[in-house]
Amino acid sequence: MSQLRNDSEANRLVEGLAQGCGSDLVRFIARRLRSVADARDVAHEAYVRLLRVKRKDLIRDPQAYLFRIAVNILYEFELQKKADAIGLARCAECQATEEADFGRPEQNVEVLQARKRIEAVLGELSPKCRAVFILYRRDGLSYKEIGAQIGISTNMVKKYLARGLRHCREHLAELR
Repeated sequence: MSQLRNDSEANRLVEGLAQGCGSDLVRFIARRLRSVADARDVAHEAYVRLLRVKRKDLIRDPQAYLFRIAVNILYEFELQKKADAIGLARCAECQATEEADFGRPEQNVEVLQARKRIEAVLGELSPKCRAVFILYRRDGLSYKEIGAQIGISTNMVKKYLARGLRHCREHLAELR
C-alpha cells in the first residue's frame, strides 16, 4: 500500500513538473538541439528516467534534477552522434579501399588464396592449439585471459602458442 502511495506521489510529482516547467524544458533542450521535435523526444525521455528513479524522496529540487537528466541525455545524444560520424567515416574509408582494390582482381585472388591457405594450416592444429593461437593473434588476449577463457594454465597457453607459431612458420613460409 505504501509503495502504491509512493508511486502515486511520484506520478503527481512528474505531472506537476510537466505542467509547470514542461515548455521551459523543451525550449531549454531545443536551444541545444535546434529541433523542437527532437527536444520533445529528449524531454519525454527525461520524464521517463525521472519516473524510474527509485528514491524520489531524496531529490531536493525536482526541477533542477529534471533539467540535469535532460543535460545528461543531450550528452549521450552528442556522444552517439560522434560515434555515428566516426563509424560512417570508417565505412567510407572501407568502401574507398574496396573500390580501389576492385580495379585489381589479381590482388583480390591472391588475398583469397592466402586466406584459404592460412585457414587450411590453422585447421591442421588441434582445437585447443588453434583457439589459443587465434585468441592471442587475432583477439589480442593475454596468456592469463586465454587460460581463463579456455580453462587451461598459462604455461599450457605458452606451449600451445609456441606449437602453433612453429607450425605456421613451417607451413606458411611461402607467404612471406
